[in-house]
Amino acid sequence: MSTPELRQRWAAAAAAWEQTNDPWQRDTLPVSSRMVELIAPQPGHTVLELGAGLGETGFLAAELIRPGGTLISSDVSPEMLNVAQRRADELGLDNVRFRQIDADTSIDVEAATVDGVLCRWGYMLMADPNNALRETRRVLKPGGRVALAAWAAPEDNPWVSILGRELTRRGLAPPVAPDEPGQFAWAPEGVIAEHLADAGFVEYEVDSVSFSERYPSFEAYWQTHSTMSSRLREALATAEPAAVEALRDAVRAEVGDGPIELGARTWVAVATA
Repeated sequence: MSTPELRQRWAAAAAAWEQTNDPWQRDTLPVSSRMVELIAPQPGHTVLELGAGLGETGFLAAELIRPGGTLISSDVSPEMLNVAQRRADELGLDNVRFRQIDADTSIDVEAATVDGVLCRWGYMLMADPNNALRETRRVLKPGGRVALAAWAAPEDNPWVSILGRELTRRGLAPPVAPDEPGQFAWAPEGVIAEHLADAGFVEYEVDSVSFSERYPSFEAYWQTHSTMSSRLREALATAEPAAVEALRDAVRAEVGDGPIELGARTWVAVATA
């Protein structure tokens, strides 16, 4: 997907993400907390978050680098950054700078000026993730760390793979090719290590974090995914009403009426520059 298409997709999603963000951040907090722990932020540090979305992972670090530290919260979408800035204001975070950065091409930050980089579920969506990782290594100070997350296998993530499987099976969305950027592009074991090595990182560790995605009802599950998932949103925009109802019925049969609790698993990696 080209950068203009990517920006357009995230621009369309920004308002919806703001509406559904609190439950999402609650459920994914174990991942964000682990990533922040891995970069070991200290007062006075400069931390860069790439693909920050609404910024919540970086905001955890912003609290820890006070006094004297700065979080650079970046995203390719200015609409996402606008929402993130509002959320930072609500949290009273005055040590955050917001910057539009397309890490796929370059990171507009001086070399060797950043103590830690965070990128939660971002690199796997980029057209040239190796360039983004090389740029990440360039901006890190010697000994600085990057922590990233990338989803594990679809079978470990029924919270989203059930819906994706039904979309494909019913012809409502094309299958995602395994060699294309996407949610599960870095799922196979060893892929993350290969990318980190290709980018020049020589010290890295890859582990996994398991958690649950929870929804009070099927309607809440459907509303969350139909607003946050561009793949589902685009399918619903063109599908016949009968096909949408059949999709809903099939997914409901698998996830239930609620309360719903579905498994999730992600890789979390750390590398040292």
